[in-house]
Amino acid sequence: MPASEDVLRALAQVMAPLARLLLASGLDYTRLAAELKPLFIEQARLELLRSGQKDTDSAISLLSGVHRKDVREWRTNGLSGRIAQEMSISSQVFARWVQDPLYRDRRKRPKPLPRLGLAPSFDSLARSVTQDIHPFTALTDLLRLGLVTVKTVKGQEWIVPHREGFVPPPGSRDLLDLFGANLSDHAAAAVGNLLGQPPQLEQSVFAEGVTPESSRELGELARKLWAQARAEMITEATRRYAADQGRADATCRLRFGAYYWAEDVSQQTPQPDPTATGDDRDDA
Repeated sequence: MPASEDVLRALAQVMAPLARLLLASGLDYTRLAAELKPLFIEQARLELLRSGQKDTDSAISLLSGVHRKDVREWRTNGLSGRIAQEMSISSQVFARWVQDPLYRDRRKRPKPLPRLGLAPSFDSLARSVTQDIHPFTALTDLLRLGLVTVKTVKGQEWIVPHREGFVPPPGSRDLLDLFGANLSDHAAAAVGNLLGQPPQLEQSVFAEGVTPESSRELGELARKLWAQARAEMITEATRRYAADQGRADATCRLRFGAYYWAEDVSQQTPQPDPTATGDDRDDA
């Protein structure tokens, strides 16, 4: 088990960019502390149950550090309302588009499809994923997400995919949803490794002392490698998902990701304002 002080030092590094996001969004420490209460309560309860102890209010309060009255309120109001999101139908349609040879071009990229007609068409693609919703509904959501555009050629509508994948606009709800899901699962893998659970993949490559040009070129290489790995993973995950349907033990979920971050460390910390006094009180 890692030492408490070591954990706090590591978390300070993790929280620094998150604190920046909070402050940029108008959220201060008081608001964050209030939101953390139910998280500490829920995780304390799960930890007690994992260790075979009773999840009484007193036990949860002692382990979490949250006052008993807050624990009682949590009992009354239930859990915090966070809902695990399953992969949307529109995302499943786009994933099938990426991996199914019938809907890819010679370079194995998702190709433009006529909206209607026999396969390969967008209508046949959507119906190959589900019969529960109309293909137009899936198309509407893909348009909303920015995954496709519609072009009319000689009176026929064509659905054109954004082959680089989906990158929501900055500050959008869709990007925040991806942010939360990606960082949560990344943290879960890292924490599990720290606590001695069965090892999960959680590694990175680090380099320092390169030029901005090298940094940009390495960033392009990272995107190229990710595109290759992503396509292979989608193909295999889709095959296994289809094979596992209907099995009683098909209860697992997974996430596979990658990231790339580069910065100029010589300009990492802004210089302090020499006119600042550190005390805004009026001494008059």
